[in-house]
Amino acid sequence: MKITVAGAGHAGLVAAALLSEKGHDVTVYEKKQKNELGHDWEDRFTFSLLSEITGKEIPEDIWRYRGDCAFVSPAYKTKVIINYTDENRQKIMWRKPLINLLLDFAEEKGVKFSFGTEITGPLTEGNRVIGIATNAGEIKGDLVIDAAGVFSPVRSNLPSSFGIEKTPDRGDLFYAKRAYYNKIGDTMPEIPFEVFLCHNREQGLSWCCTNADSVDILIGRIDPLTDELYDKHVEKFRKDHDYIGTEILHGGQKGIIPVRRPLALMVADGYAAAGDSAFMTTPMNGMGIDLSLNAGKLLAETIIKAGNADIGTLWSYNREFHKKYGGFTSKNEGLKNSLLQLPGEGVDFLFDNEVIQSSDLAGAGTKTSIPSLLAKFVKGMRNPPYFFAILGGIMKGSKMKKALESAPAVYDKDAVDKWQNAVNSTLLKVTRK
Repeated sequence: MKITVAGAGHAGLVAAALLSEKGHDVTVYEKKQKNELGHDWEDRFTFSLLSEITGKEIPEDIWRYRGDCAFVSPAYKTKVIINYTDENRQKIMWRKPLINLLLDFAEEKGVKFSFGTEITGPLTEGNRVIGIATNAGEIKGDLVIDAAGVFSPVRSNLPSSFGIEKTPDRGDLFYAKRAYYNKIGDTMPEIPFEVFLCHNREQGLSWCCTNADSVDILIGRIDPLTDELYDKHVEKFRKDHDYIGTEILHGGQKGIIPVRRPLALMVADGYAAAGDSAFMTTPMNGMGIDLSLNAGKLLAETIIKAGNADIGTLWSYNREFHKKYGGFTSKNEGLKNSLLQLPGEGVDFLFDNEVIQSSDLAGAGTKTSIPSLLAKFVKGMRNPPYFFAILGGIMKGSKMKKALESAPAVYDKDAVDKWQNAVNSTLLKVTRK
């Protein structure tokens, strides 16, 4: 088969490599140049998964362990501490070496690349995607794998009749800016990684992570972030952490991070989305590398096993992804959106009265459950509206998990439409400005 991969995202590169290895004609089209790929910052994921896929160990000089974590209430009054053990301490890795490992893996497996090629949209014929339109002309083939990111020009320009969600809602994205500043002196706090929910009473979060050689600051909001607002928050961090310098050692760029459930429907005849194009991240923290790696592997294995890429095969990938990963990770979107709906004093109440504890926040909120909240019923009923808002969010998340995991066994458009409507009925939208 002739397979076109739109964008050099993590999921697309994995799928490209594994499919090319089996003899398919695979080309990746990417608008950036090779040396421009990858953010100049670190992220967390499962290292053993990457090694399993590529067959290579990750060099020790491109990763490190992250310290213990404290979630801080909006009023700065209460901290929820998460202490990691040697077994579960988080490893983080620089993004540029990560993308280079995947690029090298794909090239070794025979994948072709066309860098500096801007994709403008899909090519369709009836109910099928037959290729992509680019600034270099039309590219036709048997399958388009969409790995072109949050605002993918392929997904966002598909015909509405395909039923694939095109545009994220408010609250589905974090507009973030992140930079590593020089560190003055050798101060190292007992809890080096601080995460601030509803930071400075705004809808979003920030963090300040003190490393041995730098201070990593991220400011993320659900509405576009101006440089002036970012600078204002960084200055506040400097007042509380006098060792934060002004020189940017790494980063300094803005990014748009999906913080929502994955697409319910992510395939059509001749088309499959993966990674950020399908919003494959954990809603509470925007971490998506593991999901992207798994999605690329699952997509390739499904096609290889079936020997084709027709709609029935691609639907199997869609269904299996939600059964294995999508349902579970979507569970905490209700928690995330219910927190965004609360005013700062509401989040303070949850922290101050131990309605939210370390056991709830560990694992990016995936361990928070209805039974765990009901166990705190007495404390929560000191302010019923805030308590029931969170309980309602968790219930919505549980319903979404169940809905996503109950996708039809085989592809039938009417059945898939009915299923997607059922998934959408579980959404808790962010309406508070």
